Formats: sequence, C-alpha cells, structure tokens
Amino acid sequence: MITLYGAPCSLYTGKVRSYLRKHAVPFAERFQSHPRYRDAVLPAVKNRRIPVVEFDDGAMVQDSSEILDALEKRFPHTARPAGALRTIELFIEAYAERSLLKAAMHYRWNFPDENRAFIVGEFGRLLAFEQGPAAWPQVGEGIAGRMSAYLPPLGIDATSIPAIEASYLKLLALLNDHFLHYPYILGDAPSRADYGLMGPLYAHLGRDPYPVRIMQQKAPMVMRWVERMNAPEQHAPEYPDRALTFFDQDDLPPTFRAFLRHAVTEYAPELGATARAFDAWIEKHPDKASGMHLADKEDQPSLGPIEYKLEGATVRQMSAAHTLWMLQRAQDAWNAAAARDTDRARAILADAGGAHLLDLKLARRLTRIDNKLAIA
Repeated sequence: MITLYGAPCSLYTGKVRSYLRKHAVPFAERFQSHPRYRDAVLPAVKNRRIPVVEFDDGAMVQDSSEILDALEKRFPHTARPAGALRTIELFIEAYAERSLLKAAMHYRWNFPDENRAFIVGEFGRLLAFEQGPAAWPQVGEGIAGRMSAYLPPLGIDATSIPAIEASYLKLLALLNDHFLHYPYILGDAPSRADYGLMGPLYAHLGRDPYPVRIMQQKAPMVMRWVERMNAPEQHAPEYPDRALTFFDQDDLPPTFRAFLRHAVTEYAPELGATARAFDAWIEKHPDKASGMHLADKEDQPSLGPIEYKLEGATVRQMSAAHTLWMLQRAQDAWNAAAARDTDRARAILADAGGAHLLDLKLARRLTRIDNKLAIA
C-alpha cells in the first residue's frame, strides 16, 4: 500500500491516480490537510505541489512524471510501449502537461458564473473539510485567488483566448474521432500518452461544470475515455475481445497521426521559444555549475518572457524551463533506442512536422534535484 497525497481538482493528481488504478497498484489517497502531510511530507519534499506519493519504505516522490518513473520501476508490467513508441508517448506526455495547461486554466477560471462556487468548494473541502461547510468558502477563495493569478503568466488574455479555445476544440474533435476506433491513444492499452492527457482532460476540462458540458456535447467519446481512464478495469465494452496491445510502430492509424500532427503544431512553437530563452539565460548565468538549482526558492522557475504563435494569434507569456526537461526525457528515450527505432521515431515525428524537436539541443542539460530544476 502506498499513499497518494493529492486532490480531485488537481490536474497532476488525476494523471497519477489513473496510472495507479490502471496498474492495480494498491494506494490510499489523502488530502494536504492530513497531519502526516503537514508534519512529514511537506518538510521532506520542500514545496507544496501535489501530487506526492509516499512508498511503504518511506521514500517520497513529487512531480507526476517522476512518480510514474518510480512506479514503473517498483511495479514492472508488460503493457508499456517499446521501441519508437516509447519516445512518442513521452513526447505526448510533455505536450499534454504544458500545451493543454492553457485550456485547462482558461476554462476553469474565466467562467466564474458556472465554475467559481464549485471550485471554491473543492479547495475548501481539500484544506478544511473537518471545519464544516461554513468554513469552506473563505478557505477556498484564498486558494482560488492565488491559482487564478497564474493566467497572465501563462499567456491567457483577450488576444490569446480565441486561439486557445480554437485549439482545444480541434483537439476534442481529433480525439473523438480516434476514440471511435481505439480505446486509448496508442491502441488497446493505456500508456503515458493517456496518463499525460488525463491530467488536464479530467481534473479541469472533464470535471469543472462549464468545460465538462463542452466535452459531453461535442466529444462524447472523449468523455467515455475519461471514464475509462478512471476505472481500474479495462472498461471498454465498445471494443470487445481485444488484447491489451499497442499499435505497430510501422503502421500507425490515420486518427493517431492526425492527433499527433495537431500536438506538434500547437506545442513546437512554445518549445522553440522556451529553448531560446533558456540558452539566453545560461549566457547570463555562467556561474551555474552542475548540480546547482536554477533558482533558490522556485522549484519550476521562469526564464523570462517569450512570444510565439498559436492558431495565428501571438501568445505572450512567461517561459517554463520544466517543459524543456520534459522534452529532454523524450529525447533521452530516443537516443537510447535501437537504430531501427530511432529512425522510426524520427519518421513518425517527421510525418507530424516535429522531427526537428529530436534535435533541439540546449546549452546545458537539465535535471531535478530535491524536487527543483537544476543544471545537470
């Protein structure tokens, strides 16, 4: 039995919880209000981000991607993509965590008439359930105010909102088409592509009152996928008698290729702009040696402002080095693969317009030390 410290409304908790359920890992979920979180977990991980997983040997892991890494090692299973698809699943995980964050935050915070009471109540119950309903609004409003303040740094404003909505509606249409034929992103078994997408598509876009209605009305097969990803069993009666296998990397279906092309188109400009910001930051900080954190206090610091195009609109936001670390993980998987698989992964991404992302090299490698981004 392991312990997951998280919340129903938490984007990254949704990703980890789904993995635990799908791989039948016994776990108990606790809120941040639990005494052990305050007394033991918070001092150990040194930041308030959730989720955190505590293993039965006392080890604690914070950051959803590192949690899944740890779970893959501790609970090995056969249903994991190999070859070229390992690179692809990690790329999609990176895309989902960063590129879909805009839609998740926009649809949560920019529709207060529909969402505010629900979200404030969620935060209140998370941190003050034992105090009763009368205390929840005050506690929840304090958290809501801090969370909604993230919109400007994410580039969510009057100029970008039409583009964010257009991009999201395109994604829903592409995924709805894909799930008419396959239960998961890479075929008949869930992968890190699914878990990455599950964060934004469940906790915000598939659960908050306003965006869940959009998903139900415009993309019912995506809604079914969200339900499937929350179930411990296969939960795929639409696709009976199928083995838990992934696509043949040499024969990817058109629906997947269309989705991947969209992901690359929407994500690559931000990646490129962030990489340039990082290289410029390194030039200004020649004293940063290996093992040093990018920032003393921030676990995921910004590298300064960036601009890029999304659906024809100019997005102006603060850059996030964390997304470069996520891309680096996909690149590492690609570099470690056999020659035939590296060629195939490049061909898959080339078909989507993203082969150049495999060659995107940073001035310095990134790592995470003590739950903070650092120079490798």
